[in-house]
Amino acid sequence: MNRASRIYFHSGCMTIVLFGAALGGCASVPQQGGFKSVSLVARHRLGQPIFWAQNQKQQARLNKLVHRILQRPLTPSAAVEVALLNNPQLQAQYERLGIYQAQVVQAGLISNPVLAFDFRFPAAPNYGWDASIAQDFSNILLLPARKKEAAADFHATQALVARSVISLANRTRQAFDKVVGDRQMIELETDIKKGQDAALDLAKKMREAGNTPPLAYDRQLAVAEQVRLQLAMDKASYLQDRERLYRLLGLWGRGADAKLPLRLPNPSTQTPFRGLTAMALRRSLRLKAAIDQLKAAAVTVEVSGWAGILPGATVGATYVRDPDVRGTLGPAVSVPLPIFNQGQPSQAIARARYLTDYRHYQSIAIDIRSQVRSRWVALRAAYLRVLFYRKVMLPLRRRMLRETQLSYNGMLDSGFLLMQAKIDEINAARQYVGALEEYWIDRARLAATLGGQLPISPHRPEMISK
Repeated sequence: MNRASRIYFHSGCMTIVLFGAALGGCASVPQQGGFKSVSLVARHRLGQPIFWAQNQKQQARLNKLVHRILQRPLTPSAAVEVALLNNPQLQAQYERLGIYQAQVVQAGLISNPVLAFDFRFPAAPNYGWDASIAQDFSNILLLPARKKEAAADFHATQALVARSVISLANRTRQAFDKVVGDRQMIELETDIKKGQDAALDLAKKMREAGNTPPLAYDRQLAVAEQVRLQLAMDKASYLQDRERLYRLLGLWGRGADAKLPLRLPNPSTQTPFRGLTAMALRRSLRLKAAIDQLKAAAVTVEVSGWAGILPGATVGATYVRDPDVRGTLGPAVSVPLPIFNQGQPSQAIARARYLTDYRHYQSIAIDIRSQVRSRWVALRAAYLRVLFYRKVMLPLRRRMLRETQLSYNGMLDSGFLLMQAKIDEINAARQYVGALEEYWIDRARLAATLGGQLPISPHRPEMISK
């Protein structure tokens, strides 16, 4: 290659490389891309901080913080905080942000130019050879659309990760209430067992004294055994529910030593229905993710025609030297001819995917409205059931127990009736605890549908108007 040819060839190469660098920009990937917006959503919706541990030092700090929280008695808020800090599956969700952030950066880069050499033998002493540099032309034309599509996918991923944060918080709250309800239920079952054991002991003594037939003793024995079995089942349920809670908290082995409360709190004022549907639609991260995916599909539809026929189009420069001819340098362009494939299949696929995403969006919106209504009805029913046992059945059973005690003291009723009255009172309390547990779980489910927390309102409950 003579001097002039080398200058022209290298200048052509440098022009393409510099042009590609200007389009591509900086290829660095932010370390915590997209996490800040997820953190703001968690703080706004839950009032809780979240952290992304990206190295061992950061993980060690999180472990110390979790250990410090677990030294105190665990509250629902503290349980949610531990889960958001310590759940490994949630940390894996944060890594998805890094993947999609890198894809956004990658979408803003054009493909690297291809440098090719071609040698021909024999032609000594003047060997023939060719050299060319080519850049994918379609990659440059589709760059803006590709960046928009990647950004939409990234925003959808942010919404889905934020939804995972809120979902974990609400699942943790439900698991926490279930475990505390189990503990309270075991306490009541233990009291019932004590009463049945006392009744069984009395029946045994009366049978030995010949004052009762064997059938009366067998009935007491059957009831006592049934209570003993129910207590064993409640303890097994408690252990299973506690393990589920510990999994959500990211605890195991010696680390699973949380100090749980013994009682569920009484229900707060019922949440009115007015405005809940609009709030759920406005705050739904699942709906936001569907909208972002719909935007990405719309961008794909816009470029689907060109995208189907442009791949393979290149622009560049070529230098050719023959043994008997002076070397030549000039531009090189290759464009695929749309003879067999004119882009119709890619357009059809893009339109079908867009319509699929649109129907998915509609389905999510309908599902949210339905969930708000059904879960509010379930919460109201649980609330009324709690009020029924607290204001009607428990006072009634206590009054019946006092009256039976007076009759027993006056030798008008037997000891069996007195113990049965006590057991009936405990059973009413057991049903109250079950209703209380159901209320708090339904409340957490409605909060999850509303995107994190329930609105605070002093108004009385209202019925759905339509």
